[in-house]
Parts: sequence; structure tokens; C-alpha cells
Amino acid sequence: MKNAEREQRRKRRCDWMEAAQKGDAEAYRSLLDDIGPDLLRFLRARIADQGQVEDVYQETMIAIHRARHTYLVSRPVEPWMYAIASHVMSRQMRRHRRRALRERPVEPSMHVAVPDDSYARLDFARAFGRLTPPQRQALELLKIEGFSTEAAAARAGVSPVAFRVRAHRAYKALRRLLGS
Repeated sequence: MKNAEREQRRKRRCDWMEAAQKGDAEAYRSLLDDIGPDLLRFLRARIADQGQVEDVYQETMIAIHRARHTYLVSRPVEPWMYAIASHVMSRQMRRHRRRALRERPVEPSMHVAVPDDSYARLDFARAFGRLTPPQRQALELLKIEGFSTEAAAARAGVSPVAFRVRAHRAYKALRRLLGS
């Protein structure tokens, strides 16, 4: 890209951001569409685990949205945007390291202890089907997919304490439905 084109693009981004700060939704959409590919390239070049790039990208776009009022119109958009992306990346890496220290990989158990008797399997399937959707989800995440309580709670969108209560109630309901 030539210097003149680069300067024109920077000017256009500054204009879009200034208009977006004044409430122009179309200018904001244009800005986000324009910075998206550059932001993805920036993140891909800096994140080793390419599976995390999309998550960090989404978090960065949210952070840019939340911090849009801090942008100074007299300055270029790119350094402001890349600084936000760097902070989000750092936060994500710290979170990933902390999680790696706390969690130990375990071999997930893909089998539910049910006798070979087809009637018993049918009873279990019926009882499992009668659980509430959140209770079924709790058992599936913990016992079938092998998630930790914290990871399962995050996936379910509830706190770990609320998830433990949900799982306990699911076990209790399943025992009651199976009559044991």
C-alpha cells in the first residue's frame, strides 16, 4: 500500500471514529468493517494458539466498543486500536496460564454405569429425558463431556456454586426417577 493510500485510509478511519462518537451508526459499522482484517492479522501474528485468535478478536472488538469514548480525534485510530488489542491479548494469556495451573487434564469417562439389561437402559433414558434441560445439561457436561465444574459452569453461563447446586439436584432427581 502506498503512503498516500495509507494516509487516506488513516484519515477516513479518524473521520469514521469521530462520527461514531457523535452517534453515527453507519460510520461506526464502516470503521469496524475496515479495521477488522487488520486487527485479525495483528492477532494472528502474535497468538501462538490459532484456536484462540477468534475469541481474542471478539473480546477486542467488544473492548474497542466499550472504550470508543476514550479515543482522541486528533490522534490516529490504529495505535489506539492495537493498544486495546494488546491489553486484551495479555489478559487472555494470563487467564489461560492461570487456568492451566489450576486444571489437570483427566480422561473423560464416556460410559454411564448402566447394566446391560435393555430395560434398565430404557428406564435410564426415560428418567434422563424427564430431567429439566438445565439438569440434563449439567450431567452431560460433567459426566459425558468430562468438564470440570468451573468449565461446565462457564459453558452453562452460571456461577460454579449455582452449577454445583444444579448438578446436585440433577443427581437427586435422577435417583428419585430411577427409584434407587
